[in-house]
Amino acid sequence: MRKLLLFCVLIGVVAVSCRKDFEGTENTQTLPETYTVVDSIRRDTNNLLSTTVEARWWGESKKGFISGYEVSIDNQQTWTFTKNQKGSFLLNLPVGQQSGNLPIYVRAVDNLGQKDPTPAIMVFPVKNSAPALEMDYSRGRRTSAFPAFRYYWTATDIDGPLDIQNIEIVLNDTTKTPLVITGNSIAASFVAQVTAGVFDTVLFVYQNNRSVPFPDKLNGVLYNQLNKIYIRAVDRVGLKSAWAKDSIFIKRPKSDLLLINDYSTKGPVQTFYNAQLSNLGSGYNQFDSVISIASDLPDDVFTIVKTLEFYKRIVWFSDNPNSTLGLAQLVTANFFQQGGRMFLVCEMANDFPYNSIFFSFTPIQELVVPPAGVTLRMNIGELMYPHIAGSGWPVLKSTSILSSARPFVTFSTPSGAFTYDSTCRANILAQNVNGTTAWMGASTVLSKRIKVGTGKTDLIVCTLPLNRLNGNGNIDSLFRKALINELEF
Repeated sequence: MRKLLLFCVLIGVVAVSCRKDFEGTENTQTLPETYTVVDSIRRDTNNLLSTTVEARWWGESKKGFISGYEVSIDNQQTWTFTKNQKGSFLLNLPVGQQSGNLPIYVRAVDNLGQKDPTPAIMVFPVKNSAPALEMDYSRGRRTSAFPAFRYYWTATDIDGPLDIQNIEIVLNDTTKTPLVITGNSIAASFVAQVTAGVFDTVLFVYQNNRSVPFPDKLNGVLYNQLNKIYIRAVDRVGLKSAWAKDSIFIKRPKSDLLLINDYSTKGPVQTFYNAQLSNLGSGYNQFDSVISIASDLPDDVFTIVKTLEFYKRIVWFSDNPNSTLGLAQLVTANFFQQGGRMFLVCEMANDFPYNSIFFSFTPIQELVVPPAGVTLRMNIGELMYPHIAGSGWPVLKSTSILSSARPFVTFSTPSGAFTYDSTCRANILAQNVNGTTAWMGASTVLSKRIKVGTGKTDLIVCTLPLNRLNGNGNIDSLFRKALINELEF
């Protein structure tokens, strides 16, 4: 029942309490009563409330006390209990309706569990509000990328998240028909379509964490140029947020050869590997480089996987085994399944776990564990040489002291898909407080993985820094043997 009378002049609201019995008459009411500050609000169409409203109420019991209240915002279909006498509520307009008068019902509950049989009602004139969308850079912001990149955003709507029906995306030109994806999207990966080796001007779009692209594609990518991406939210009645936008330089891959530099000091080692590839001949001087994994590659595994699918040949060099091996283990399976080949040079620090789970995709079963108090190293002039003389692998000589030289044990049992072969070892020294002696244990530092189905090598791993092993001036021979003869780059 209505508990208050409301008189409205324009947008002003005046409320008076409603007396429910006559003076001098005995009150036999035993059920609780509910009262609201107002029972309805009137506003002109230019001054409607948003769908988030504040409501206040109170109750009275003649025979006991009020223990709480039940509130309904869906025309008494469901009720929510509260002990409060006020609340903030998000009212839901019917789909497609921009405004309307929506009720909130409240009924008091007394200490006996009795409920007011005639709930109080408040009617609010509300209108739908446009959504908002902004880019989410909490994972970093990239200014350039290969044609596989990812964006995150946050879309909000005071009418509730379910009010957001679609996300619209355009590239470079907001007058074009946008790509439309579902309103629950908070991120998307954009990956170039490649046809017969040619990078098309359309991008596949992978919504949220899906591995299957959206049916429609995003058109208009400009390679080796700055691209502008625009994203906005659209609600159920067609109201749209402002465009959120960002700029990104999209690089077209130069070839199917990629260098990944995960060294802490980039410059000298990058120069070394650039020179080694160029020395192989004209077919090897066009390649792409990842100088910083954090800024040059996407921040999620899926989009990195898609990036590596642009390439057939990778040279990856590092002094950070946690970063390199951990990432490579996650992102290279598709690369190898599609026939990719990799030369992986990764120095192993003395404290790196000998049985790291990151070795699972490599020929390394485990690193050699020296006795307590012993570290393994190489001095200037120490050699790295083939296990089998005449196998074509050159003898290399160190040009500086290697304070950590970690040999390893190669898998001896085929895995089913692969066999493994130890190819090179090194003259390693064992150092402790008493001095330095020749290490007499296992000393393999370079091995390869061979595909059973093809009999061809697809992965070579070395744990010594090749840029410090050119004392004989023949490091070119090792790269030629590894990249051309073995991996068939």
